[in-house]
Amino acid sequence: MKKMYPRIRECLTDFMNQLEGFAANKEEVNVKDLYGAYTMDVITTCAFSTKTDVHKALDNPFVVHARNTFDVNPVKRIAQMMLPMAVQIRLGVANSCAPSRHFFLGSIRQILENRRQNEDKKYNDFLQLLIDVEKGNDILRDENDINESHHVNEGEEELAAKRKALNMNVVNRHLSENEIMAQAMVFLLAGYETTGSLLSFCTYELALNPHVQQILHKEVNSATDSDGEIDYDLLSRFSYLDAVLSESLRLHSPAPRLSRLSATDYKLGDTGITLHQGQQIDFPIHAIHTSEENYPNPFQFNPDRFMPDNRHNIIPYTYLPFGAGPRNCIGMRFALLEAKLGLATIIRRFTFFPTTQTDIPVRYKRSFGLTAPQRVIVGIEARV
Repeated sequence: MKKMYPRIRECLTDFMNQLEGFAANKEEVNVKDLYGAYTMDVITTCAFSTKTDVHKALDNPFVVHARNTFDVNPVKRIAQMMLPMAVQIRLGVANSCAPSRHFFLGSIRQILENRRQNEDKKYNDFLQLLIDVEKGNDILRDENDINESHHVNEGEEELAAKRKALNMNVVNRHLSENEIMAQAMVFLLAGYETTGSLLSFCTYELALNPHVQQILHKEVNSATDSDGEIDYDLLSRFSYLDAVLSESLRLHSPAPRLSRLSATDYKLGDTGITLHQGQQIDFPIHAIHTSEENYPNPFQFNPDRFMPDNRHNIIPYTYLPFGAGPRNCIGMRFALLEAKLGLATIIRRFTFFPTTQTDIPVRYKRSFGLTAPQRVIVGIEARV
């Protein structure tokens, strides 16, 4: 993570230059498209050491194919899940994402082949970690992890369960090529839409809540060095920045529900309910996050809920944007690093404000499995 920090800053340099052009004339911008380009640039840079220059052209094939993967009509998706392939083809609802999937897999395969031909050259990226992966002995935590542990309800009980889940005998300590490609594909696609949507929703809420935006600017601006840079270790200790992102994730969690399979028969306390082995349990994340029982005035954007002095009021397991337990989101800390650095850097230099084109309330994309906005149009201007 720390080694990838400078690479994310490189991606931000191109992104900030693009925003400068819009801010100079106080233009309206659809930040959803802009953040999508930023997150794709970060992923290809940090995961594959590949520069895509996405900010110069929004029709970059990486962005186009990533959009195509997620822009699937929910009715078609249900038909794909339920109907035989022959029927899908006849009805014209067969998987339209196949070309995009082939594009990404082909790109990853080409990168792997190039690295085989240049084995002496080492890369500091996610793909190289997969190639060199070995079983660790324990879960190492630093202060940054502790500062962000509330995102996955990570107490001692959860850490013990994680250690137990990961304490398995590994015969082949290296991943196969198919396993590497599968993990790289998930990393690429999952990190594109979710983090882009988080930043879009966060910008939307900041534009509608200028007092929150001002408090955030004050926190970030007071902690930058003489070059205007933010130190890696300091970033995770920005309590208000974390609270703003946490509240955005509560109101607009990328995953509307969470599914788990019961490993064994399990009695739920004294409820009289027994979960049977192999049974799927769905947790309605959006309903939990917006329940009056869990969060007073649940539809009000209030980052103070997640400030360190107030976190003890949050009922355990009522905040689940990254899941919880041993199978929580593996990319959580990378996503938070990318989002925090991006938002902190932007808020230092720009102000967002609503315009006549801003959708109030926000309009959600009709999707299957992810919560994303159709668009987020706001005004942007440079800070004096």
